[in-house]
Formats: sequence, C-alpha cells, structure tokens
Amino acid sequence: MTPRFAPTAALLVLAAFSTSVPAQTVLQTDALEQGQILDDTQLAEAPGRAGRISLVQGKVDIGGDVGAESSPAQLNWPITSRNLISTAPGARTELRIGSTAIRLDGDSSLEVTELDDDSLRLRLHYGSVSVRVLNVDVVPEFELRTAQATVRLTQPGRLRVDAERERDTSLVSVLDGEAQVDGAGASLTVRGGRAAQVRDEDVRTLQAQRDNFDDWSLTRDQALVAAQSSRHIGTEMTGYEELDRYGSWSTSSDYGSLWTPQVAADWTPYRDGSWTFIAPWGWTWVDNAPWGYAPFHYGRWVQVRNRWAWAPGRLERRPVWSPALVGWVGGSNWNVGFQSHNLAAHGWYPLSPYDRYVPGYRLSSERLRRLNDWRHATRREQQQPGRYNGLTVVPREQFGGRGPVIVPRAPRPNRPEQLVSGTPGSAPPPPLVARPGWNRDRRDLLERANGGQAGVGRTGVERPGLERPALERPALDRMQFEQQARERGEQERLTRERNNGERLARERMDGQERALREQGERERMGREFENRNQMDRMRFQVERNDRERMGRERMREQAERIQRQPVMSTNAPAFARPDPRAESRPESRPESRPQPRPEPAAMLNAPPRPAAPPQMVAPPAPRPQPSAPAFTPAQRNNDQRANTDARGVSRVER
Repeated sequence: MTPRFAPTAALLVLAAFSTSVPAQTVLQTDALEQGQILDDTQLAEAPGRAGRISLVQGKVDIGGDVGAESSPAQLNWPITSRNLISTAPGARTELRIGSTAIRLDGDSSLEVTELDDDSLRLRLHYGSVSVRVLNVDVVPEFELRTAQATVRLTQPGRLRVDAERERDTSLVSVLDGEAQVDGAGASLTVRGGRAAQVRDEDVRTLQAQRDNFDDWSLTRDQALVAAQSSRHIGTEMTGYEELDRYGSWSTSSDYGSLWTPQVAADWTPYRDGSWTFIAPWGWTWVDNAPWGYAPFHYGRWVQVRNRWAWAPGRLERRPVWSPALVGWVGGSNWNVGFQSHNLAAHGWYPLSPYDRYVPGYRLSSERLRRLNDWRHATRREQQQPGRYNGLTVVPREQFGGRGPVIVPRAPRPNRPEQLVSGTPGSAPPPPLVARPGWNRDRRDLLERANGGQAGVGRTGVERPGLERPALERPALDRMQFEQQARERGEQERLTRERNNGERLARERMDGQERALREQGERERMGREFENRNQMDRMRFQVERNDRERMGRERMREQAERIQRQPVMSTNAPAFARPDPRAESRPESRPESRPQPRPEPAAMLNAPPRPAAPPQMVAPPAPRPQPSAPAFTPAQRNNDQRANTDARGVSRVER
C-alpha cells in the first residue's frame, strides 16, 4: 500500500465498523450506512465553534445559504458557516459567538460566510450591522465584507457598517477601537469616532454619527454583564451571558463548578425544545429557555439533592461545541406503548460526567479527549444497565419528517416502567429530505427502511453511475473509490461555482432593477418638482396682475374723487382759519428831521439841552392772513360776525 492511499484506507476501515459501535450522541449517522460516498465536506472535521441567535424582534428569517429556502429564526438556533440572516423593516436580531456580539438592524441581510475555530467572516449584502469584539484573540480572525469595502479590526472595539443605504456606498463607522478599511483601491486606518465612506472609486473620511440603533446596541451590552459566569466558564463559551440572570453558581468537590437553573423541581433537561438536523453535525438540540444554549452544548448534567444541575467542566480558553450531549436508546427493534399502540421509539438521556461521549461525525482525538476529560470527577461510576436518568421517549416516526421534532408536542409513553428494558442505540437517521441534492426515491427509501434489520436497516439507495461502498462490498477497489470521490468533488465544485455565478447574476440583476427603480423615482420626483415650480410661477404672476389691477383702480377712484370736489374761492376759503401766530415785521425807525445848526457863540454860551425822550416804536404789522369766510355759522344762538380792521386784525362783533 502506497503512503498516498493509506489515510483513505484507514477512513474506509473506520467507516465499515462504525455501525457496530453504538453512538451516544444526537448527530448524523455514518455516511456509509446511508449509502453515500464521502466527499471532501464529509471527510473534513466539523468545527468546534458555533454561534447562536440570542434575540429576535419582529420578522427574522434564517437560511442555509444565499438563494436557499429560509425559515423563521428561533431563539438559541445554532449559527454556522453559510447561514444567511435577513430582517424585515422594523425588525432586529442579535447573534452571539462567545463574547462577540453581532446585531442586525431592520431591512438588512447578513451572511456568515465562514465560522470555525480559526476564522469569523461575515458579508453584509445590504442594511446595517453593529459588531462588538471584546476578546483580543478574536481580532485577527474577524473580517466583514460589503460590495465596496473589506473591514478588519486591529484592536478590540465596536464598529457599525451600513451597506447600500445609499446606492453603491458603504459606510464604516468605528465607535470604539480601531479598524482597517480596504476599498476603491485604497487602504486606510479608521480610529474611534471617525467613519469611512467607500464608493466604487472614492473613499473619504468623516465624523462618525450615532443613531437609535447604536444606542440600542449599547443598551444590550450594558444589560448582558455576567460577572460570575465569566469566572466559572470564561467568556468564549457561547451563551454564558444569560446564566447569571436565570440561575445560581456553587462548587462541588465531585464535579467542580455547578450551575442550578431556576426551574420547577420536576424539571428534566432536553425535554422542552426541539431536534433539528443541521449539517455537518446532524440532529441538534434547540432549547426553548432563554438560557438554554450553553448548558445543552457544553458540559454535562448531574443530579444533586434530587435537582438537576449543570457541570461545565474545566475552564478553557475556547471550549469545544457539541450539538447535544445525550445518549440514545431504542430504535427499530424497540417498541413502546403510546396510547394503546406499540410503536418503534427513540429515547435520549443527558450524559453525566461518567459517561463517555462518542460522536457520530468526524472529530479529532484531541477534541474528543477535551470533551471527555473531567478532572473533578472523582467517582468513576457508570449508570446501572438499563437505567437512564432523565430519559425522554417519543415515537420513531417523529424523526422521519422534514421539519424539526418538537418534543413537548410529541406523544408520551403510557407505561414509563417498561422503558427500563431499553438498550443503547445509535442516533436516529437523517430526515428523508434533510439535504438538497440527495436525488432519492422516497418510496424506495421507505421500503428499504421498513424491511431492514436493526443496525443495518438504514440502507441507502444506489446512485446512477456510482458504486456505493456499503458493508456488503468491503473489497471495493481503492483506486476506483478515489477516482469517484474526485469526480464527485469536481462535480460539487462546478455546481457550487455555477450556483455562485447564478447568485451573483441574480444580485446584479436585482441591483440593476433597483437602480432603474431609483432612477425612475428620481425622474418622477424631478417632474413633480418642476410642475410645482411652474404652478408657483403661474400663481405668482396671477397675484401680481391682481395687485396691479387693484392699484390702477384705486388711482382711478382717487382721480374721480378729486374731479368731483367743488372749486373754492382763493380770497376767502370756506373753512380757512386765521393763524394766531403773527409774522414778525422789521422795526420801523422814525424819520430824522434836520436840526438847525447853532452858532458857535451861542453853542458855547447856551445851557445844555435836555435829552430827547425815547421814541415809541410801533408794533410790527401782522402777517397777512387768508381772508375770513364770508359768513360764520351761529353758535349757541349768538349772532357773531367776522370783520377785519385796517391792519388786518380780525374782530368779532356780537
């Protein structure tokens, strides 16, 4: 055997014997048992990190990929690669991945392009997203893309990204920390309080602005503070922020840290929720409680003083995520009475620290060791054979439909005491239409599933042109298997490329249609604006003409009134009144009379003449006034007449 095919041969041997080992987990059954050829996706190790939907407000949808069928989002729904989350106008949602919070505003679409142990990559198709990163280890793993820009963090902080709120524009606002923005052929560093607006060929910086969406995100961060949980389990265990509000912490010498939820005394884990088939893990538990994420995907459940408590195990920097930590019993050969009918049933029970977790999907030995390593468990005890604490049983047909298995609505057995005879079994098979592209005949699959035996009854359907590596053909040629696997991988790659091309074409067409609609809307608004301006101009012209016409009419009326007035005499106006103020007249000097010149002798001998008395100066004549009216009406039965003397002074004679 050449070293080239040694890993493939080892995988085939492990796959051939996988059905003989009972799996104690709720995960996908072996691919060879389903009659499928392992491709690169199935051979790859499943990621050990997943997120969750921690808040749903309004209409929020989640889908497996762009263009795939979506369904309403549910609280505690696991988030993994190629998930597309969309919100309707007015709706909001929140995603949590450890200590990282991702919040989506209304009328937005966010795609989780890659989420695994080493990377967290997002793509915002349109809308607004708020991201808060606290852990310095997550900073180099984070990346967010839009149609115009690529955003990477250089230190922990908070940022806001808007895409297509304006046409062909992305706005990156750094509210705290620092980020690197690449777009339009430029790369710049944006610090806290600044923003970068990226267009197709233009990049400019401006001041960051906050709105009610940023205030709402900040309020959520302030409300989700879990100081006690961060000391017991760290901040990179997804869902840790809800535990302090719904339970209490304690310490046990056997199990270490214990968290006890605030529930009824008869409450049992893995009984209030639903099973959903999620690739690549398989059947995954989705709990209904707001705190029901971390206790059902990490750690184990134990009974302390007849109450269930959750033991998270060792404090790790980044714990390994699991779809559900339960063991399975029953199967096609295990019948239980349901409402007077015996039906094939499946049952599950929470694993304790003493039970070994055996996954049904590909998992490295190092991660498996971390899942089963309990340094605080001092008593290595197994549960009694046939006795499973917290066992829940439902009919097997519940796992055959397309949708999720809602446990509270599933029928319950009539006589629980008969469940003691249940034997360990593997996880239920996938739904008949769990994955697109299986190309199976449903009727043929049902006939094969009903006619099969325990352990080998879930046989697959042969695909045209491909030989299935089933257990009855262990000697399949390795070269042929490798060739078929490569061909299938190439076909899958071409299919993905074609789907991506179609998706991009649809996006371009949608963008063009949106651009045409926006252009038509702008033209319509321009026409309306021009019409309004023209109407305003016409109304202004009419008003101005009215004002001018009214002015001409007033002037004509004034002219007519002036013409109608009688002509009055200028000498004695009818209603003239004398001005009481007399006009000052220049002083009149008396005429100087010549005096006889005395003789010199007489002048010397004559006595002095007395001085002449001062001359009286006549008062100034009054200012001529308009003539008094010809007649004055009588007042108070007194006969009065106006007369004027020679000096022009008016006198009244009675």
